Amino acid sequence: MKTLFLLLAGVALSLSGMAQVIKVKQPVAPIADTDSIIYQTDNVIMIFDRKDLYDYMVSRDTTLRNNKYSNKVFNSVQLSRFNANDMANHFRKAYCYLEDTTNKDFSYSTSRMNMLWAEDGGIMLPYVEELLPDLLAFGTVRVIERSTKALQPAYKMIAEPIDGTNYRVFRLNSGKEVFRESTFRVEQLTRR
Repeated sequence: MKTLFLLLAGVALSLSGMAQVIKVKQPVAPIADTDSIIYQTDNVIMIFDRKDLYDYMVSRDTTLRNNKYSNKVFNSVQLSRFNANDMANHFRKAYCYLEDTTNKDFSYSTSRMNMLWAEDGGIMLPYVEELLPDLLAFGTVRVIERSTKALQPAYKMIAEPIDGTNYRVFRLNSGKEVFRESTFRVEQLTRR
């Protein structure tokens, strides 16, 4: 009997340690190509509406002011070393760039280096990478596989436990990685 209980406890523990997989379906209505933000990785092209980024920046503006421009408002690795003054300056500069409707340079690629204090759309990259996991989780991003150029109707969201914190990993049904949240988040670096 003891052996049976130990076996059941071992199975329960191994199952609890496995990552949780959730299927995310994309919206039926396509996102308009005009005024879109494009983010490319090795495997996919992700497209979402500029309005989503604008809404995110508006809400963060209030949060930043309430937290005296602390960089802790963001989980971005790139912003983690900023003091309050740097954070305020960077955010204002990025916000102004986004708010200016004549700026159309919102195409990002993980194979291209962007400067944090760039005078172009590259200044928005930390905020785009901060927002992407939530948009992917809600299914509001159009995901196109690069090799086949096919729109992916669904993808998987998997929990990746690191130091007791779950980070989201998004994968195509074929297993190719879409986006790994822990790559751009700073919590796992600051705990050590």
